[in-house]
Amino acid sequence: MTDNKEFADLSVDDLKRKLISQYVYLMSGILLAYSVVFYFIIKDAFFAACTLIYSITMFYTFMVIRKSYNIKMLVHLYISYASLFAGFIMLDFWRFSAASAMWLLPVPLGAHIFLGKKYIYIYTLYILLIIVAVSILNRFFVFDYFALDDVKVIIASDTFVGISNIAVFGLLLYYNEKIRKAEIEANIFHKMGFSEQQEQEKSDLPEEAASVEKDKVTYNNFENTEKYNLLFNEIRNIVENKGYYKDVGFTISQLSNILRSNNLYISKSIKQNGFSNFSHYLNTCRIENVKKLLQENDISKVTLMYIYTESGFSNQSTFNRVFKQIEGVTPSEYLTSLHTEE
Repeated sequence: MTDNKEFADLSVDDLKRKLISQYVYLMSGILLAYSVVFYFIIKDAFFAACTLIYSITMFYTFMVIRKSYNIKMLVHLYISYASLFAGFIMLDFWRFSAASAMWLLPVPLGAHIFLGKKYIYIYTLYILLIIVAVSILNRFFVFDYFALDDVKVIIASDTFVGISNIAVFGLLLYYNEKIRKAEIEANIFHKMGFSEQQEQEKSDLPEEAASVEKDKVTYNNFENTEKYNLLFNEIRNIVENKGYYKDVGFTISQLSNILRSNNLYISKSIKQNGFSNFSHYLNTCRIENVKKLLQENDISKVTLMYIYTESGFSNQSTFNRVFKQIEGVTPSEYLTSLHTEE
């Protein structure tokens, strides 16, 4: 059951990380565009510079930490300071239009996706406090960073904010559905086996009852094995027969989309058929094709690069390493043995 849990965590975790990366790219682009709006339409160099610096800092920081970061910690930090930055922008817009508060609307949805129900209420209260603070500050202080006398400029700015938030909401809702589906399927996957506690409870049953329970478990395991074998046949048809292993960038997520299955089931199916993981299976298919091409072709007439690229390897160092891992010998040693046999 430990392996199952790891697969489940990876599936949901990968979706969340993909959402974060796409959100960063989208939001960086929106903020860059907004800095242009500030500079050329609203005619305010100060806010244009602030927005530009914020956009570049967010993008660069993510590029630095993207390979290793704690999702919840990153989301907490981002929601906290992004909401404050939105409040800073709202300070001057508030007198002309309350539409700038739309920047804060995706916050509860983001909290729901990444943090859970409790944080929906916490961060909803947080953004309400920011809105109230902006409203109070504008009542007692005048923030004359710039003057918006042209109604068309205000409408243009509000329209941009509205369209940007629709794009952000669309991205969040799209991934919310995928993440929830992955979590549901992960729970189903966990229920297909028995936990250590359940195994301990069965061991405490009377001998006759334990025997019946054992028969049930055996039957369920047989059914599950049959299902995974059927799924593996479909996997082989896609990966081997249709030649998807030749695609250098082919991933388990792409395979799950083709099969309309789940990464967890695919991983389990591959493991039950003698492979460590999806990457091991894919590389085994590639090496088998390399060996086939080496036997069918005269190596003096075709290059080794043609053979390994035709089999799905992007470069020779990766090919050499994987070949040695799977075959136990280097490609050169394998070629020598082929010539010796001839």
